[in-house]
Amino acid sequence: MSLRVLPTRAEAVAEHRLGVRRLLLLNVTPPWKQVLARLSNAQKLALAHNPHGSVPALLDDCLACAVDAIAGERLPGEVRSAAAFAEALDAVRTHLAARVVQVVGLVEPVLAKDLEAVRRLDAMTAPTLAGLVADIRAQLRELVRPGFVADAGFGRLRDLDRYLRGVLHRLDRAPGDLTRDTRATDDVLLAEDAYARLLESLRPARRASDDVVAIGWMLEELRVSLFAQTLGTAYPVSVKRVLRAIEAIDRV
Repeated sequence: MSLRVLPTRAEAVAEHRLGVRRLLLLNVTPPWKQVLARLSNAQKLALAHNPHGSVPALLDDCLACAVDAIAGERLPGEVRSAAAFAEALDAVRTHLAARVVQVVGLVEPVLAKDLEAVRRLDAMTAPTLAGLVADIRAQLRELVRPGFVADAGFGRLRDLDRYLRGVLHRLDRAPGDLTRDTRATDDVLLAEDAYARLLESLRPARRASDDVVAIGWMLEELRVSLFAQTLGTAYPVSVKRVLRAIEAIDRV
């Protein structure tokens, strides 16, 4: 056993959360038999389109997401004692199969929308659409990538579905008004470039802390506000709000 001291509490919290997840996963038996029995054939087929490389790898991601959710709901604070860990482990063992099924049920429509978007982008070969296509492909690579389920977390999977609906909405409208779409893209890229510079200035562990990660999701809300306003955002958002949030990050 080794002890590692991290320079900020935000980094320590992020690393501790991953450590607790790892310990919980080591002490449970994945409920794959029960999970697969509850999935429809359509769901099983839809899961094959994933960025993980295989369905088992995707399911492991869903398992990690489910463990995080159960432990977080049972013990909203940090698990810092043997008693707290035992309580979290008991809750995970009790509810894991049902929660994994819930996670898969939320992930499946995300993967379906991602596949639809990719197919539509593949068909958009006109040179005038190159910028639009490149921007959306980059967004999809960030949203739906290996590990995206646990990284997003159970509470954000519905938001993730909304972001993908936003992409499809943009694909419906953008080709008919490229000037407007380009202006909105410029606004997004201004905020995204500032966020990229922030990430480059931070240690890897700091990048995973809640306040930094939240800005990444804020950028997705910004995209919804600019490209698919009818879907609504989780909170008021603008380029100025994103830049203020970036500026407020402690870079120690």
